[in-house]
Amino acid sequence: MKRRPFLTFSDVAVYNLKRRPFRTACLVSLVAALAFVLFGGSLITYSLINGTEGLAKRLGADILIVPKGYDQMVEGILLRGEPSTFYMNADWIEKISALEGIRAVSPHLFVASLNAACCSVPIQLIGFDQETDFIVTPWLRTALPGELGDDEIVIGGSVSGRVGDKLMFFDRSYRIAAKMENTGTGFDASIFMNMNAARRAAGDYGAKGGPSLEGENGENASREGASTPPEESISSLVVLIDDGLTAAGMTRKINNTFGYGKSGIVVVPTKTIIGNVSGGLRALTAFTAVLVVILWILSLLVLTIVFSVTLNERKQEFGILRSLGITRKKLIALVFLESGTISLTGAAIGVFLSALLILPFRIYIQETISMPYMQPSLGKLLAIAAASLFLSFATGPLASLFSSSKMGSSDAYVVIREGGL
Repeated sequence: MKRRPFLTFSDVAVYNLKRRPFRTACLVSLVAALAFVLFGGSLITYSLINGTEGLAKRLGADILIVPKGYDQMVEGILLRGEPSTFYMNADWIEKISALEGIRAVSPHLFVASLNAACCSVPIQLIGFDQETDFIVTPWLRTALPGELGDDEIVIGGSVSGRVGDKLMFFDRSYRIAAKMENTGTGFDASIFMNMNAARRAAGDYGAKGGPSLEGENGENASREGASTPPEESISSLVVLIDDGLTAAGMTRKINNTFGYGKSGIVVVPTKTIIGNVSGGLRALTAFTAVLVVILWILSLLVLTIVFSVTLNERKQEFGILRSLGITRKKLIALVFLESGTISLTGAAIGVFLSALLILPFRIYIQETISMPYMQPSLGKLLAIAAASLFLSFATGPLASLFSSSKMGSSDAYVVIREGGL
């Protein structure tokens, strides 16, 4: 006959937890909620910081020049990929390039595809000049084999598709020639094409019944009977300035040269956009930090109260164990094992559920919070998960520390007789 092994401390701890399933489930749920908020809040906050840093790198320009009244639209395109269509005259390329202190100028043309059968998906189309571009090309995940053809496109990191696939816009088929890295910005949900293709798309936009375009000073471009912009139109300029100059100084120079408020353009330092994002990020980060701290303190207090009540109910049980020769240190170890099991189980459940809810919905979260959002690499993700697990796990042992410190302070026979420690 096979001899049954002795019960281990782990067996006793698990048995004690199973004996009170409702209480155990409530405690596990409390720790899981803490881990859920801790991991989720940390992941979202880190992703926002990562996205903001990425925005500063990916913009790659010192100032932006856009038609008057459209600075908010450009911000929506850059931050959230919100489809928009507007234009200004292309002669601004020469005007800005001629100014002293300007190092590089490159134009963009924005065209919004339609939510109709003519287009694979409603999305922002961005035309860029391959000869002068310093925004798009440096962030290609797959290098272009050569010049981008009129029937070829580059897709953002969040756009579904692989190199060689085809997408349709305004009943024209475009082959995917390359894909950009994920940037955490609106570029992830945009499609890039050469300037000729973008101007053709702008014409198709009007021919397919797209909303009338507006140009500088609110002029309606469909005044001549077609909602298409002039042939050489652009939507914005990205500008690099010489080293030693400031974006604020160059903004003043452009405004003074062309007349502030009268030129039909607005100069937007990229630091202004980043600063607006950083301001909102600081508020969100502070709120998340406060929420996590409050929840951690509440969890610690609740667990401390519950463990105190529980240990008080188990006085006679511990007294009997003491009378059987169990040392005070072993009793404390048993309590810590039980609380640690509760905390570890809850922490693992909370982190897993948080990851399951947040990681697959990166694009939805970015659109909802309207800020650059770029999830961390696998290594950083595991580090955040490990830190969240540790902090959540620590609540149980810390909560049981006070109550367990009194265990065994009285003689065993007194405990059994009076039911008190």
